[in-house]
This record gives sequence, C-alpha cells and structure tokens, in this order.
Amino acid sequence: MLWVLGVVWFVACGPQLSPEPKPEPKPDKPNTEQGGGSTDTEDGEESSESYVVILSMDAFRYDLAEMYDTPTLDSIARVGVYSEIMPCFPSNTFPNHYSMATGLYPDHHGIVNNTFFDETTYKTYSISDKEATSNANFYKGEPIWNTVERQGLTAHVYGWVGIDAAVNGCKPTVAMSYDYRLSQRQLADKVIGAMCREDVEEIPNLVMWYFDEPDAVEHDYSPTSEQTRRVVEEIDDVLAYFMRQMRNSPVYDDINFIFTSDHGMVELDPDKYFNVYSLIPDRIQYYYNSNPVTLKPRNLAETQEIYEILKAHESEGHYRVWLREDMPEELHYGTYKTRIYPIVLLADTGWKVVYNKNANGGRPTEHYSNHGYNPYDREMHMVFYGCGPAFKSGYTHDRVFQNLNDHLIISHILGIEPANPNDCTWEDVEGLFRVE
Repeated sequence: MLWVLGVVWFVACGPQLSPEPKPEPKPDKPNTEQGGGSTDTEDGEESSESYVVILSMDAFRYDLAEMYDTPTLDSIARVGVYSEIMPCFPSNTFPNHYSMATGLYPDHHGIVNNTFFDETTYKTYSISDKEATSNANFYKGEPIWNTVERQGLTAHVYGWVGIDAAVNGCKPTVAMSYDYRLSQRQLADKVIGAMCREDVEEIPNLVMWYFDEPDAVEHDYSPTSEQTRRVVEEIDDVLAYFMRQMRNSPVYDDINFIFTSDHGMVELDPDKYFNVYSLIPDRIQYYYNSNPVTLKPRNLAETQEIYEILKAHESEGHYRVWLREDMPEELHYGTYKTRIYPIVLLADTGWKVVYNKNANGGRPTEHYSNHGYNPYDREMHMVFYGCGPAFKSGYTHDRVFQNLNDHLIISHILGIEPANPNDCTWEDVEGLFRVE
C-alpha cells in the first residue's frame, strides 16, 4: 500500500504540521497495492466499489509547485503520478471545466468561451449571469456526473462549471452552485463530510470540487508574485488538512484523488499592446475583447476584406487571425458558427490585442496576467496529480495530455463507459494506471 503509506506519512509528519510520531497503518485497511482495492463492510463482505475525488485549482500553472513550498502536492507526486497537462482552446475557465466534465472540445460542447452570444436563441452566455449558466440549452454533451449517475453510481459536485443547469434534464445527487463566500477549508469540509459517512452506501462514487484560486491572485499580481506564493502555499496547507481528515473515511483505501487545473497564466507587459481599431475603424458591429478576440463585421459582405487587412498586420500586431472556418485543426475551434463570430484573432502569448475606439483602451496594467492563449504554449500548461489504488506510484508521465481526458480517466477508474461521443484519447493517459 505504498501510495497510502506515503500520504499518511506526509499528512501526519509533514513539515508544516505539528510534529507527531509516524502512525502505524490502520489494521482494518486492506492491502490495495495490487490494483483496484476493496473495503470491508460491516457484515464482513468485501465491496469492490471505486471512488474518485477530483479538485480543480483554477490557473494552477505547471511550475507553481516548483517555485513555491508545496509539500503536500510534492508528497502526492512521490507516492502517485504527476503530469504536466494542457488546456483546450480557448484556454479559459468555463470552456475548459466543461471540457474536463464532458470529454469534448469547447467547439463540440457549446461553451465556446467565458462569454458568447448565441445567434440561434439570441441569448448571451456569461459566467456572471446565473440565469445563463442555469440554462441547459447552452450545454451540449454529457457531463461526467450524468454519465456516472446514468450507470447506477452517485456523484456530488461542488461549484463546477455546468452544475447549475439540468443538462439533458439531469442533475447529480448533490449539485452545489459555486459560492465565492466559502473558504477553501469550508469546501474541503463539505467533501470530507460526504466521503467520511459511517454508512458506506451513502458515500458518493464521484466528488468534484473547485477552488477559484490561484487564478484570482495571479490576474492581479502575476504568477511569480509574493501574493501568489502565499495563496499557493495556503492551498497546499488546506490539502494537507484535507488528506489527513480523509483517512477517517471507511473507503479511504479505495479513493483515487486527483488534483488538477483548467489552464495556466502569463504576466502581461503594458508595452506589449496592439489595438486593431485604427485598421478597421467602425467596421465591426459586435466583438469580444478577450482571448481570443472575435469580430462580426457590420457588413458581412466585407468579412474577407477586413480579414485581409488584419492579416497584413499580423507581424506588427503580434497576433494570428483566421476566418472562423479556417481555424487550425489542432485548435479544434470554429465550427460552432452560431456562437463564434466570423473573424477570430489570437494574440501572441503575453500580448494584449483589442478592438477599442480608445487608443489605449484595454491596455494592461503592470503585473496584470491573463490566459486564453494558444494551449500549446507552455505558460498555459498546468498540473495533474493523482494518487490511489488505480494510479502508479512515483510516476511522472511521459506526455502532455489535454485536460478533457479527465472524463475518460474518471470513467476508467469507476469502471463505467464514458459518454459517447467524446474527444478523449486513451493512449494519452493509459500510462498513468497500474497494470492488473
């Protein structure tokens, strides 16, 4: 039971906690070293149930644990698996969290950015609009919590993108909306409460939970700031508390823990700024001024001409521009025509490009940081940690995979069929798992 003993040692004896002697393994814990594991129930029978608890830490960039003191995550990497991973395009919070849930690219599940306008329904989707986030018509595909419950298992979801809507008419057993008022410790306590119930039959097979940090602090101060260091180390302290408390779960030896993220982050420079408005003044009717910038011309007959003007200034403006239907294949974007404007402009990573009548409108302030850039650029990459009976021990993965594969990883561990269709690639993740 190497992974269990490793985590047990850390949470009991790690440097950020009060010193205690190394605890002996609990005598009622079965040996799970050889795979899926089992749990003794009260009547002495063995249960073959598997469990997944997955936490997303918003914008936990791939190198934060290298820069800062994160003994809990370091311990999990030693006893479990670690992989650098990459987001889907666009590398923003809502598209990626719903990709993690459905196993689909944003172009296929419909949440094509944090904000967009649907020209079929004439409705705007916005992350700050509860009515919109609760509207099931915006969401396509099947989120993993529905996949789990459809196949007879149970799921509890706390604050994940898509949980406000009854997608395909369904919600999981527990569906809690994101609540900014809850601290990370309070969120951890909700998961602990769900997984540490005395009645094993009431324990959910899947728990998904979400932290809005370190994204918020990074936006204001950059990934390399003292403020971000404090937040990252506070997160690690909460995870130490969480893992220690989770030892009280009657199914602890059968739980597979995943700690991951949705996208990375890059610090911007006020001098790395370009405004395309002067190239095409007053020729755009609707636009989205984030990453990517998307534009709808006032006169759609001028779309090609406007595109060619923007194309001629790519090098000067430090961006790439495409017609919606000509997006690069590797970005898997542009086919959802009613939700993506006809021209798509993506700034070079670290640059800010806008369409704004104000010559300096949208210029970034010092230390301001952002995401949404090309997912293949390393600043957009993030972390994947896994430990538990399904995962290898002390293994660093040999490839960078996209986070939409979380859907497939969860399905594999729980022994259920993933949603069909999905865009996952088994070859990208099979190396994470123990071989029976």
